[in-house]
Amino acid sequence: MTLLFNPSLYSVISLTGLAWTLLTLFLMFSSTGKRLLSNRLGIVIAAAALFPSLWFVTSQIKVLTALTGGIPPLDVQFAYHQREIVQFAQALNEGGRKMYAQFQLGADTLAPPGFCCFLMCVYRSTIRSQVVRTLCDAMALVYLVSVLIANSLMPVIILNYPAQDGLVLSTLYWLVPLCDTVKYSVHGLAWLVILITWVKQLADMRSSKKFIT
Repeated sequence: MTLLFNPSLYSVISLTGLAWTLLTLFLMFSSTGKRLLSNRLGIVIAAAALFPSLWFVTSQIKVLTALTGGIPPLDVQFAYHQREIVQFAQALNEGGRKMYAQFQLGADTLAPPGFCCFLMCVYRSTIRSQVVRTLCDAMALVYLVSVLIANSLMPVIILNYPAQDGLVLSTLYWLVPLCDTVKYSVHGLAWLVILITWVKQLADMRSSKKFIT
C-alpha cells in the first residue's frame, strides 16, 4: 500500500480528477447541487465536460492496449477475475505496469465523475418521482465509490506483480474486480431505471390527455 505514496504516480491530471470528484460529491449531497442539477441546461454542460475527458481516457486506453498486444486494460473489461489480472500484468513490462498505475491514478480519474454528473443531471431534471430520484442518488453514490476504490487499489496489485500472496494482495485480487463489476452493473441499472421511468411518465401524460379530452 505504501507504493501509493510514490509521487511519480501522480500528475496535474490526478489533481484535476480529485477536484472533479470532490465537486461531484458536493453536487450530490448539497441542496445547492441538487438545485443546479435540476436545470436541464445542466445536461448540456455535463455532456460538454464529459466528452473531452472521455476522448482523452479512450486515447490512453488505446495506448495501453497496444502495449499489451491487444489485451484491453482491466477496468474496461466486465466481470474480470484474477486470471485476467495476471494475463494483463504479464503482457506489460515493468515500465508498462507503472504506466498503467499512472493511468489509473491520473487520466482514469476524469471520466467517472463526468459520467456521474451527467447521470445526475439527467435524472434530477427529467424524473418527477422523488422516490426514483432518491434511488438514482443511491446508485450514483455506489457507482462513484466503487470506481474510487477500484482505481485507487488496482495500482497496488499491478505494481506488486508478480507477487499475489499475503492478506492484502489476496484481498485486493477479489475486491478490485468486484468493485469494477459493481461499477458497470450499477451504472447500467441506473440508466435502465431512468428509461423505464421515462416510459411510465410518457404513458401517464398520454393517459391524462385522453382523460381531459
